[in-house]
Amino acid sequence: MLKKIILSVSLFGILSGSAAAASDSWYVLDNYEGTIGKSPVHVSLQRYSFGGETNVKGSYYYDKYRSPIPLYGKITSDAIVLCEVANDQEYDDYLTQGKKYDLNTCPLKLTNGGDVLHGTWQNAKRTLDVVLNKTASMDKAAISGNPAKTIEIPFWGQTASHSFIGIYEMKDDGLSVNKVMALNKSSGKVDQVIDPQLHQCDFGFYMTAIYQNIERLNNSSQIALNCYSKTDFSVVYGLNQVKQTYSFVD
Repeated sequence: MLKKIILSVSLFGILSGSAAAASDSWYVLDNYEGTIGKSPVHVSLQRYSFGGETNVKGSYYYDKYRSPIPLYGKITSDAIVLCEVANDQEYDDYLTQGKKYDLNTCPLKLTNGGDVLHGTWQNAKRTLDVVLNKTASMDKAAISGNPAKTIEIPFWGQTASHSFIGIYEMKDDGLSVNKVMALNKSSGKVDQVIDPQLHQCDFGFYMTAIYQNIERLNNSSQIALNCYSKTDFSVVYGLNQVKQTYSFVD
């Protein structure tokens, strides 16, 4: 569900106001690939220097299902503890409102060190080993670990049939995001590449969690792209069920 908690980049004093080619950003994040138990996963974690108890948020998905799961938690010098968001109420409580939570109940507990994270995922019924290998990093205006100088961001927003992966790219004039892939959850194929900068939407560097730049709506076939162009607004895209592609909803 779309939550209108938007913090202007101008408050940070580190962006010029243009999301298409940012000279800098407050995003500091790492991407990983690995396994939880025997299941392959993609994990992306954004670190914060503010936020109190929560100083890391993220998005991860099992390769089999391709449905991003929001993460939030605590990172220290030697450990990362992560809780999962299971429903709209938890999204509102922990990601939007910043409600306090018990770290002991978080299922993901990882060591923090180097390019490989080890740990466990645990619930009431079972404990699974976790191994994650770093694949790319973004620190301010730099992307490292990937020769192509790109990094994929699995946004929290999704529809019943698609998840959405932003391609952040390092160019001569700064960091940009001009491609969002609509990933078919069933087939794993990219059904469409959307230009998120259309319709006067300065997209990609606005929400304080990078994964929140796309959010889902109550309509299970629509998403909202959060934009900044001197004021905050959202651009809505809806699914054409026949073509399996998305278009602007006026």
